[in-house]
Amino acid sequence: MDDVKYIKNSLEDLYDIPFSVSKSYEYSDPVYNVIPQNEMEELFCISIFIRQGIRIIIEIEPQKYAAGFVNEINHAGSEKVNNFLSYYSLIKDKGAKIDLIINQIGYDPHDENMWIMKWEKLKIRINKILDREFEEEAEIAAICEWTKIASGLILSLLNIENLIEEEKRYSEGTKKEVLSDRYERNPVNRELCLAANGYSCKICGFDFERTYGVIGTGFIHVHHIEKVADHGGTYYLNPVTDMIPVCPNCHAMLHRKDPPYLPEDLREILNKREVKEN
Repeated sequence: MDDVKYIKNSLEDLYDIPFSVSKSYEYSDPVYNVIPQNEMEELFCISIFIRQGIRIIIEIEPQKYAAGFVNEINHAGSEKVNNFLSYYSLIKDKGAKIDLIINQIGYDPHDENMWIMKWEKLKIRINKILDREFEEEAEIAAICEWTKIASGLILSLLNIENLIEEEKRYSEGTKKEVLSDRYERNPVNRELCLAANGYSCKICGFDFERTYGVIGTGFIHVHHIEKVADHGGTYYLNPVTDMIPVCPNCHAMLHRKDPPYLPEDLREILNKREVKEN
């Protein structure tokens, strides 16, 4: 397996932005550098270190001329901050240690002072002992998984939506349909949902990778359980609890009525059909 190409393609398929991925070695241990492509070194770099095949260390830092990137983080709204906190909790729930160094001082992101002060320097370090020493392909898959999570963590504070595509969709459907669809299509929300909930359909249990092999890896739809318009006013989406992975068939069935079926209602319909057939 071409590990560099695999990681690059996985990130680009997920986030729909171009990445540069390179590989080097420190002694006999591999080091991967992942950077959203930009000519002026204005964004961020993720460095992934594998130590003796059993520990993964990820470091995220701004690039050389990333003052604008850091300034955008300084103006992140509450929804972006909440997504960042969800990623932070997810990383800890997966058994990793995460350190946030802002202006050379360590912070807990739940400390409100961290979000009201002006950020000038930033470093994030994630440290995870792998469950076991992997075979090569499994190790690459683990590296890819953690790289996607680390990317989502930092991208959650940025605006990466395609505004042209967004305007196009407004012309094709009602505003409330587009608002809901925007949450489902947002790659940061999607990755957070799937990293927390897995890639099997939460209605019927279908798993594309188990059925189709490698071409099904990472393929699944996500569904926003409740319509945004039904809440009114300011609404914060929690991708971990408000979105679920679903196969295309179940996704279509959820939307067979307006408002959509709740997941538990569709599961009940499916279970009744199975009992009747047996």
